[in-house]
Amino acid sequence: MSTAFESCETSVDFSLRLFGYLRGNGFALGSQQTIACMQALTRLRAVKHAELLRLYRLTLVNRQEDLYRLQRLFATFLERYLDPLAPPQRGADGEAPPQALITQRQVHAAGEGGEAGEDGHTAGYSTAEVDSSVDFRLLEERNYPAVIAELARIARRYASLARRKTHVAKRGRHVDLRASLRGSVTTDGDIFNWRYRARERAHTRLTVVVDVSGSMEIYSMFLLNLLYLLHQNRSLKLEVFAFSTHLARLTPYLRARSFRAMLDNAARHYHGWAGGTRIGHALECLNRDWPLAVAKDTVVSIMSDGWDTGDITLLEREMARLASRARAVMWLNPLKGDPAYEPLALGMATARPYLDEFVSAHNLASLDAFAERLLG
Repeated sequence: MSTAFESCETSVDFSLRLFGYLRGNGFALGSQQTIACMQALTRLRAVKHAELLRLYRLTLVNRQEDLYRLQRLFATFLERYLDPLAPPQRGADGEAPPQALITQRQVHAAGEGGEAGEDGHTAGYSTAEVDSSVDFRLLEERNYPAVIAELARIARRYASLARRKTHVAKRGRHVDLRASLRGSVTTDGDIFNWRYRARERAHTRLTVVVDVSGSMEIYSMFLLNLLYLLHQNRSLKLEVFAFSTHLARLTPYLRARSFRAMLDNAARHYHGWAGGTRIGHALECLNRDWPLAVAKDTVVSIMSDGWDTGDITLLEREMARLASRARAVMWLNPLKGDPAYEPLALGMATARPYLDEFVSAHNLASLDAFAERLLG
């Protein structure tokens, strides 16, 4: 068995997967710890397994009794990571290795009134109720399917609301029978002038920029899942970008048959997953390279924890430029879910004056509120 990874990128991928494995086995792990670990890893360019274990022990362990436990979990997961074709093993604490955050296709949808179809069987969705106030990083892996199912319900609710909006039209395919009958009162019940209604077009365009750096791994996946589901409503004018050290447009991949296929397609063309964070550079690329993505009728939503390793002067300049071009700028920060949180990070403090709304995106309730702000 090798004693080192082939590159730092592999070390980053292994570390991010290990974080999920540790949480899935009940290891107390906060976002600040993972941020510190990833910053140290990328600066040291660590690839040796022994070096990585030392980094994990320095940055991820809060209690002395967790040192040995971390070492056991690390050894178990490393063996599985290096030999993915081996049969699945139980974790060091008897837990199965957590699965990837992937949605599965619903075989039989629920009928009217919430009743199931003929056999009531649904593949990939849990029937367990999930507390919408629980932070995503504290969710157990077994609850992920139920969360995805709830996101699908949120998307359907607001997408159907957008499709139901209509307005009076001079002509069209949809007759407004009630208005036509009211107009026939003056002609003794004979309808000479038919009235019509047309579907109202959504004038607000939505551009969402999602931080997919290491510290945002779990939150970005749930938001991207919601955006993928919302995109199924073709009447929405939705543009989605991802960034870490650079910016990439994900909108073309939203047409994939499933969320997993979307991620696979995006990963083939975008290599910035779980990297560092350069918010100013990403916004500069958005303003410069994608001018049609932001206009006077566009609501821009940026999801990031505000930890910026780039040029703060550049961030301030591009935020001012973005705010002057867009209808509104909304910032989604998962850390805001903590009542004691204050936007003291330099990147967040720099961007704050240019925001119209500053909201959280750390659980189901906050993502539901986010969808309502945009589409409700």
